[in-house]
Order: sequence, then structure tokens, then C-alpha cells
Amino acid sequence: MRRTLLLTILMLAAVTAKAQQALDFAQKFMTECQGDSLVKCITVSPRMLEQIADSHQEGDERAEAVKQAIGKLKSMRIVSADDSYYDRAEALLKRHARRFKAVHDFKSEDAHGIFYTRKNRQGETVELIMVREDTVREKMTIVCVTGDIDEEFLCFLYNNKTFKN
Repeated sequence: MRRTLLLTILMLAAVTAKAQQALDFAQKFMTECQGDSLVKCITVSPRMLEQIADSHQEGDERAEAVKQAIGKLKSMRIVSADDSYYDRAEALLKRHARRFKAVHDFKSEDAHGIFYTRKNRQGETVELIMVREDTVREKMTIVCVTGDIDEEFLCFLYNNKTFKN
């Protein structure tokens, strides 16, 4: 009886641990491109995000907004490759359309892209993905952030001059 109970507890713990290790989009994309030396991924730790937030000058309204936005993030991954990978990233997002939803697109003279979100079962946004293609430099960038991504945070990003249409 004890062995059965112990085995059940261990299996439940293993299933729970596996569920908590759900891959973010950057990890999914890197898994798909495994072994491809043209695709690079940088992970920005929470500690580094904290240091970035602290580096902004006090009193500057925009700096305070950036600091507040960065404070809500848990992690950030930045994937870069040449622009031939842009379609591959979009195809992966579309293959997982039930998980990732396109929410905002942007376009400028030299770049275009789309923001996607992933929500948890409670309907809270827990992941934000930006896929961007720079047509001048012929580069593709994926920025994947996780954390407390509320409407205020999304509006801050969408209204940022860097991403304006």
C-alpha cells in the first residue's frame, strides 16, 4: 500500500513538473532550428532586467515607464537570424494558433512584424512574442518575454515609437 501511494505521489510530481516546464516560443523555435549555427538565442535573466531598469535616470517620465514595464517581466529571450527565418517563425506560430494569438502588427519603411500573445487558463497574458523582419539589414528578430503582461504593458509597447506603423 505504501509503495502504491509513494509511486502515485512520484508520478503526480513528475506530471506537475513537466507541465510547469512548458516551452516558451523562443525555446520552441530554437528546438526546431536545433543544430543550425545561423540562429542565435540570448536569454536575459531577471537580474539583468532589474539592472536595466535601475540604469534609467530618476525623474524622467519615459524612463519611469520603462522601469515599471521591465519590473513586470520574468524573463526575456532574443533570437536572431537572417531574414529567411521570418517565414519559418510565422509558420511555427500559425501551427500553434490555439496557443499563440496575433494581436498587433507594425510596419515601417525598413521593417515589419507582428506581436503575438499566449494566455494561461485564467485568461491572463503570460507571454508576449514579437517577430520582426528588418528588410534593409536582412535580419529577423524574435523577442519573447514572459511575466506579468497586462494591458498597460501592452499599450506601452504598442505606442512606443520604435514599433509604430
